[in-house]
Amino acid sequence: MDRQLKNSRAGALRIGAAIGILIGLTGCLGGDGKFGPKLSDSAIFSNERATPRADLVRAKSVMGGLVTIAAPKGFCIDTSAHQDTSSGAFIPIGACAALTKDAGDPKPAKPAFLTATVLPMPVQAAALPNNPDARMREARAFVQSDKGRAALSRAGNAGTVTLMDMKSASNVLFVRVRDTSDGLPFALSNTTWRAFFELNGQLVTASATAFADQPFGQGKGYELLKDFVAAIRKASPKV
Repeated sequence: MDRQLKNSRAGALRIGAAIGILIGLTGCLGGDGKFGPKLSDSAIFSNERATPRADLVRAKSVMGGLVTIAAPKGFCIDTSAHQDTSSGAFIPIGACAALTKDAGDPKPAKPAFLTATVLPMPVQAAALPNNPDARMREARAFVQSDKGRAALSRAGNAGTVTLMDMKSASNVLFVRVRDTSDGLPFALSNTTWRAFFELNGQLVTASATAFADQPFGQGKGYELLKDFVAAIRKASPKV
């Protein structure tokens, strides 16, 4: 029993390290001005910057073609603020109409801001159990821990994060968190749905955040994020 407990704890630490790297680097890749454009400068949040309709993009291949980020219906990628390097990719996504500043262009039924971050699988993941159910149990345990909540915080502070919901389906971990730390564009809600999954040897996190003045209805954020994950999986190559 002691050996099983030690093995379980070691497994949780391993996947914790993997998810921690993923979530931690999300902030670095997420456009804080040091590694790329600030999200607050994105055309999605700016009334002054508009994307020409001809430049609208609904899908983008990243990480050498291993993953394709595809936007759900009504959404387009903000190519002015995306990043794609060998160390990771970050893709911000908003309503097509929010990018062009033309209400006649496509938009989702409910306004939202989406992001996708893709990172190479951390070396720590090599020691993870092959059983998907075991991986998911360890991931769920990690995000409920203080270290997990700290990794989910933009400030790295567990005290700013409240875990509000958690679900798992089809080898995807979905978590709904409220993060009261600084660094979020003013227009967005501080409550976000995030999904974590593996795809073609890459770790992917996808998120869906409502605007502060237009919160998601019951279950709407989760349903939107499921659609987003499904679109990414469908568009990506089968490696």
